Amino acid sequence: MSNKKYQKVAESLSQQILTGCFQPGEKIPSVRASREQFNVSMTTVQTAYGILEDSGLINSRPGSGYFVSRLPDVDHLTPMKPQDISVYNRMMSVLTECHKEGVTNLGTAVISPDLLPINQLKKILNKLTRYHMLELVSPEFSSGFLPLRREFAKRMLNVDVEVHPDDILVTGGCQDAIALALSSVASVGDIIAVESPCFPGLLQVIESLDMKVLEVPSSPVLGMKPDALQDALMNWPIAALVLVPSFSNPTGSLMPVVNRKKILALSELYDIPLIEDDLFSELNYQGKPLPAIKSMESNANVIYCSSVSKSLGSGFRLGWLCGGKYHRKIKKLKAFRNVSEPLIIQMLIAEFMKLGGYSRHLKKLKMTLHQNQKWLQACIHDSFPEGTRVNLSDGGYVLWIKLPEQCDSRLLFTQAIDNGVAFFPGDVFSQHEHYIGYIRLNLAIEWDNAIEKAVNTLGELIHQQIEMNQREP
Repeated sequence: MSNKKYQKVAESLSQQILTGCFQPGEKIPSVRASREQFNVSMTTVQTAYGILEDSGLINSRPGSGYFVSRLPDVDHLTPMKPQDISVYNRMMSVLTECHKEGVTNLGTAVISPDLLPINQLKKILNKLTRYHMLELVSPEFSSGFLPLRREFAKRMLNVDVEVHPDDILVTGGCQDAIALALSSVASVGDIIAVESPCFPGLLQVIESLDMKVLEVPSSPVLGMKPDALQDALMNWPIAALVLVPSFSNPTGSLMPVVNRKKILALSELYDIPLIEDDLFSELNYQGKPLPAIKSMESNANVIYCSSVSKSLGSGFRLGWLCGGKYHRKIKKLKAFRNVSEPLIIQMLIAEFMKLGGYSRHLKKLKMTLHQNQKWLQACIHDSFPEGTRVNLSDGGYVLWIKLPEQCDSRLLFTQAIDNGVAFFPGDVFSQHEHYIGYIRLNLAIEWDNAIEKAVNTLGELIHQQIEMNQREP
């Protein structure tokens, strides 16, 4: 699929809307004005405006023009209440179906091997096994391979966090880091506040620790709402808060700096640890990543967690955390659970980062993800029914999609599997049924005709579901 002019027009205007150049309720340039500004045809502008309407960013008013929509908000008003969690069986069922032979998997948020720097990593690995075999088989009892912790400290400067390598603990991925953090600051039966919708892996971690979850209403554009969090803190004895401020999974929301400061202030006021999942911040498509909440703290209350698993392959399972005032306790717990991560993986990633390979890989990967987002958005625009809403993000590698009214993503999932296509249905992102009308698609794929065909198949199945609903009395 070519990079069409209407995509460039839609992208330019969406950036202006999301960055506040055009405010909610404000009129955007007319079709004629945009035609002159972008030097394209009227048809091109009309197609671009159609994409923006499909995304829910603008709405047309007959006789008046196009206006910026109010920012998308949560679709449910259910009072917040702590819940026991039971997501494991449903998640395992979805994952099993997604990875069946012959199924085009658009659901699992893992990077395609086609997008990985395999040859560069292979060269480093060959060198390590040739010249450092003694070190590789020796036990390692520290917080992690020191050169790797130094590289992680350098990367944290990109989100304005200055940290000493001694204050970094290498973990078995970001999810492992969060599990360690929660185990250190909360106990069985405690209440953990999370965003809603929420990454199912986090829900599984909380379930495995026999803790309760409190889903805090969140905007698919701006993330967790500070007012909603304050309401939760006033009404429930929350033990910890887990937050993904940059490109959360599944919505791709990006929390503004002002909201980050408000939520940090609330966590400090109520003296609860804030666990910051910063997994996707460096996968921003344009500009510099926003500063991490960790960079704004005043009393070491933030536990910062991240990983290279999403960008270099989930098989590495390598991440890190900075525990702040909880660091010593977390480090002690990890020593009891798992002395250290495989040294060969730590040395491999450290060398890859030191040589500049990781930064080059991220630059290329972000371009691919951004292009895939454009292609997928255009494909959805062409094949999905009217009323579909795509939540555009400025980073990360998932796409959150609201289906037309009365569509059931659970039924769609079963039908899609029967037709050789998989996605993640919205019900796995919550303990409630708020998101059965949503689906999540993965952008970290090698785009080809098979992917485009799979998206078109989904569109056909959604059309069929709508037609079936209309025929029923």
